[in-house]
Amino acid sequence: MVVHLISAIFARTLTLIVIFLPSLINTSQLDYDALVFSQCDSSDTNILQKTTTTKDPNYSNHNFFLRAQALYSFLRKLESESSRAKFFKTLAGNEEHAVSGWFQCREDYPSEICHRCVSELRDISSRLCGNATSARIHLRGCQMVYEIELVDAPTAQANNHHNYKLLETPERGLIHKICDGATAETFAGFEEMRTEALTAAETGVVDGHGFYEESYKLLHVVAQCDGHVEACDCGECVSAAAAAAAEECPWSIAGQIYLEGCYVGYTYYPHEHPGGSYHEEVGKASTGKSLAIVVGGVAALVFVAIFFLFLESLRRKGDDC
Repeated sequence: MVVHLISAIFARTLTLIVIFLPSLINTSQLDYDALVFSQCDSSDTNILQKTTTTKDPNYSNHNFFLRAQALYSFLRKLESESSRAKFFKTLAGNEEHAVSGWFQCREDYPSEICHRCVSELRDISSRLCGNATSARIHLRGCQMVYEIELVDAPTAQANNHHNYKLLETPERGLIHKICDGATAETFAGFEEMRTEALTAAETGVVDGHGFYEESYKLLHVVAQCDGHVEACDCGECVSAAAAAAAEECPWSIAGQIYLEGCYVGYTYYPHEHPGGSYHEEVGKASTGKSLAIVVGGVAALVFVAIFFLFLESLRRKGDDC
C-alpha cells in the first residue's frame, strides 16, 4: 500500500515538473527596467494658463485636473496594449485636454517582459517627470514618449480633437549617448571591425523589419528603429547612428547612441568571441539555475522513495518471521 502511494505521488510530481518547468525559468534577472535615460520638459509650466483667457483659480485647478486625468488615461492605455503589442501609439483625452505619444519594447524581449517594462514606465514617469508637458523615458527593455497637446480650451471645438498629430520623427538628432570609459585604442583593427559591424546593421535592420542583433567577429551589435519609422528611413537612421558612434565614442569598447528614430549599441570583446544577446545569456544562466533546482528536487524525491521502500522491505521481513 505504501509503495503504491509513493509511486503515485512520485509520478504526479514528475508530471507537474514537466508542465510547469517553463514558468520556473526566472525572467526577473533581466534588468529590463534599468533606466537608460529620461528627459522631462517642464519649461512651459504655465501651459494650463496659456490654454485659457480666464484668471479664475477654480477653472485653472479644474483645468489641471483634466490634464492629469488625460495623462493617467494615456499611461493606462499604453500599459494595457503592451500585453498585445511591442509598439503602440495613441492619443488620450478629450477636445480640451489630450496627451499623444507611444511606447516601444525591445523586439527580442518576450511579451510578458514587454508588459512588465511598460508598467514600470508608468510608475517611473510619474516619479521622474511628474507634471512635465512632455517626456521621453528609455529603459533597457522599452521606451515611452508623450506630449501634452496645446489646445485653445474655451473655444476648442469637438472636431479639433481629431486633428491632433502624434509625435512623429523630426530630423535625426542625438538624444543621448553612453560611451564606455575603457578604450580599444591598443587593439589593432578595432575601428575597421566596428565600421564593418555597424555597416552590417544598416542593412540588417531593414531586413529585420526595424530590429537587428548580431555578433560580428569580436563585436556584438544591437539596433532598433522606432515603430513609426519606415524601412528605408530606418536604415538611414542607423547609418547616422553608426557615424555618431564613431564620432562620439571613437575608442570606446562599448557604446550606445540614441537618435530621433533609432538607437544603436555595440560591445567589443577583445579577448573572447561575443556570445548571444544580453537577455539570452541571462536566460541561459537562469535556466541552468532553474534546472538545477528541479534536478535537486527530483533527486530528493527519489531518495525519499528509496528510504520508504527500504522501510517497507524491513517491515515485510518482520512479518515473514
